[in-house]
Amino acid sequence: MTDALAWDLEWGERAAWLLELADEDGTAPKALLNRPDLPDHLVFARDAFWSLSPDRPLGALGGCGHIPWSSIERYAARHGITDPDAFERFEALIGAQDRVYLKDVAAKAKIATNSAP
Repeated sequence: MTDALAWDLEWGERAAWLLELADEDGTAPKALLNRPDLPDHLVFARDAFWSLSPDRPLGALGGCGHIPWSSIERYAARHGITDPDAFERFEALIGAQDRVYLKDVAAKAKIATNSAP
């Protein structure tokens, strides 16, 4: 799941372009070949992550924090995840994606800072 998110963060905005290249050339670019498959049973957690992502607090310098536990809990309750074990699994899946996302944001911020004039 986190590999699929990492791919989306790096290539997602260019996925349509990569698919066009593959159609034109008849061969898939390496980035497209390396795209991880997301199993069907993880699609809900991926979609939930993107739905919850805007709930994260923003810092004064433009940084962002983790998705709040309260947001995860409300989302789970709204979608019928009431079993404690199922909630723990859901929370862990959101948290794993959140860590990958925040690591990506930090890396991109560092690159931007280092390339600033």
